[in-house]
Amino acid sequence: MIFDIQFFIVIIVISFALGILCWLFFNHGIDKIKHPEEWKDAGSSGERVLYNALIKKFYVPEEQIFRNVYIPAKNGTTSEIDLIVVSKKGLFVFECKNYGGRIYGDAKYNEWLQYIGSKKESFYNPLLQNKTHVKILKELLEKNDIRIPIVPLVSVTSRGEWKVRNLGDEDYILGVNCHFGTIYHAMPDLERMSECFKPIIGILSRYSRPDSSIREEHIVSIRKKDRRTKRIR
Repeated sequence: MIFDIQFFIVIIVISFALGILCWLFFNHGIDKIKHPEEWKDAGSSGERVLYNALIKKFYVPEEQIFRNVYIPAKNGTTSEIDLIVVSKKGLFVFECKNYGGRIYGDAKYNEWLQYIGSKKESFYNPLLQNKTHVKILKELLEKNDIRIPIVPLVSVTSRGEWKVRNLGDEDYILGVNCHFGTIYHAMPDLERMSECFKPIIGILSRYSRPDSSIREEHIVSIRKKDRRTKRIR
């Protein structure tokens, strides 16, 4: 009888330990322990989920992924790109949206809406936002005589319910109307990428994750733009 009780206790302890390990594995717990700074808010968490998926699911080498790339624009401000992948097929530019609730949007309109319960918030169309990022990135590369395909993609997390209308053939929202693997494998390899690879990585390295002063200036310019937009409304 005592043996049975001890055996039962051991089984419970083992099951509890396995449960904890499974939770850590399936909920990014190990990564959260190793890199707590990457999970400080919803925005950085969404970027980290995408970053890990690109490495673990699609086997993209870490040195070909650039995060938080602040590219100088013509008007003296900067444009922040969440994540860029350099590949033999060209560049993939990701805008991450880790939004919960119900999201309603139209590819043709600037303003989209997020509902969490009865609370409503508006935000700028991420498809248009990312197309602007691509335009500025193209301008930067063309200054260095680099002309290659650049594909914009919006990455969203499953905690939000996205309902978006009028999506065009190249309006890519991952998990809503397309998957990264499908888009990647449909594109041909480019011979000219072999000579562009190192120059592109060198350029992006200069602008990826800059010091805090650049990030702070970018935040200030965004807030000024938001205030001007509200006054116009």
